[in-house]
Amino acid sequence: MIRAAFIMCLVLCSVSVADAANSCIECHGSRQRMTTLGFAQFTVTPQETAMQTGMPASCSECHLGNPDEKSRELAHRGLARLIRVSKKGLKAMTSARTLPLAYGTNQTDRIYTQIERNGKQVRDASVAAISWHDKNVDTLTQDFTVMKTTCGKCHAQEFEEFSRSTMGTNGKQSQYQGWTQKNRGPHNCGPWFEGNFTLMQSNTAVLMSQAASRVNQRVCNTCHVGCLDCHFNPQKSSHSDVTRGAHTFVKTPPAESCYGNGRASICHAGPEDRRRGAGYFGGSFSFPEGSAPDVHLKAHVGCLDCHESTKTNPALGHGMVKRQARDSCIRCHADAVASHSRSLHKNLSCEACHIQMVGGYQGTYWGPGKVGGVVTPYFKFKAYYGYMPEPILIKDQKGRWIPVKPFPMAVMNQKVSPFKPGLYWRFPANLPDLQRTDDAWAYVGLFGGLPENNKALLWIQMDKMSHKLGKSRSCDSCHGSPDGSQRQAITWEYSDPGALPFNGSHDLLANKKGLFIRNMQSEKIELEAGYTLSALAPWVYLKDTWQVLGDFSLPVIKQRQRYDSVRTNLDAARRSGILHK
Repeated sequence: MIRAAFIMCLVLCSVSVADAANSCIECHGSRQRMTTLGFAQFTVTPQETAMQTGMPASCSECHLGNPDEKSRELAHRGLARLIRVSKKGLKAMTSARTLPLAYGTNQTDRIYTQIERNGKQVRDASVAAISWHDKNVDTLTQDFTVMKTTCGKCHAQEFEEFSRSTMGTNGKQSQYQGWTQKNRGPHNCGPWFEGNFTLMQSNTAVLMSQAASRVNQRVCNTCHVGCLDCHFNPQKSSHSDVTRGAHTFVKTPPAESCYGNGRASICHAGPEDRRRGAGYFGGSFSFPEGSAPDVHLKAHVGCLDCHESTKTNPALGHGMVKRQARDSCIRCHADAVASHSRSLHKNLSCEACHIQMVGGYQGTYWGPGKVGGVVTPYFKFKAYYGYMPEPILIKDQKGRWIPVKPFPMAVMNQKVSPFKPGLYWRFPANLPDLQRTDDAWAYVGLFGGLPENNKALLWIQMDKMSHKLGKSRSCDSCHGSPDGSQRQAITWEYSDPGALPFNGSHDLLANKKGLFIRNMQSEKIELEAGYTLSALAPWVYLKDTWQVLGDFSLPVIKQRQRYDSVRTNLDAARRSGILHK
């Protein structure tokens, strides 16, 4: 309340002088005027806005426009508006909204736009996504010109630092410049289409139009953040809390902002709960829905409590967040970290034992389809959602055992491939933490044998998992096999366009000879008109092709008698130094 009173005092003093002749306030600040104009629902006073933002900025300092003009058309010219992305073509909708934002209770899409139909206010079904006004209306990516003239006007240093950050430059994903780039390899999220049309078309066996390339890129851009994605936190107004409302801002981004903050299951929700299948939030963000969240969520430990950022280390620069958070474990679990470093399992990451029941994608295939109504050779048939009971453990580049979820992938209509079969790492180990990931992938090969959409470039996605931490997996889940092999039975359901939903499964074996995905099968697949089976389910023809040679076995237990004496007695295992205390 002290903060709110201070802001109110500050605003009342500034509004009376700076905004005395401001047409934004003359209209939107007067309910009577807005009612006369037919838009009472868009009444907002500078006092309300300042209480919610915590900043003494004027309307035009955030939204631009022309506050000196009196007519509606001239005053709104150049206005930075909320962007509604149409399902058709994934283009920004230019028609003005007649209703304010609405707020629901589902975390994944609690914020949505409305229209009036038959006298009722209903969700606008034509909207695929919403973005804030610091995005480019043509590309849907960051609009640095708008950022600099709005947020950057008062926060110049933060803007400059963010514009150079990994998030601000889309630094990781933009490095995937095609399906066959040697130093990065093909990726589940797909390539960065912008600026790479000629490169990609040269290796695409069917026509890829410029329109298809643009719409594919707009899909990517809806996930990448600007200032408002982290610091803008709109919500339903509250009579008991004057800081809550359509203009609420936060200094420290809440954990929800890393997951799209209610605009959709985007940002880190995609790579964590969908792709890796082991996300922080779980619940409505998970696929299949309802997966258990990370134990730290229940303990109210947020993203920036573990991942170092400007909040704890200003030298990093605004918008920089350290991907690797392993050093943060010691803050709360000092004894466990210390004893783990002396235990028999000291070369295992914490996540290797503490992540189970991995959801999300269990297969993904890029083939001909439609994106936003536009025909493209690269639609991501991704909704093979299901569960792997436990992740597979592999050694990372520094010899530490980490958990991964291997799943089959393919991109169709490729001409040539520069890769040799084997295991690869996305980013080399000698890169600093801010530039590196611990993700791996395994190249399988370039295969024909499809009735259409030849050839298919096959690989196994093997992202490292770090979240959904919880109760430790059992000893037998790793060491139950005498030869050190790892086995998982995976079940899934397909629910993307192209076919009616169908259930299926496959097995995964990792042993001394290699890693193998086998027995891929499903119930009968009923295609929708205009789709081919090879585009969305090439595994039907390629069967057990997904495999990579090498030693993927776990260390063999030599003293089975000793193992049997402690495998169900964790206290004994801790006392003997096998596990951490």
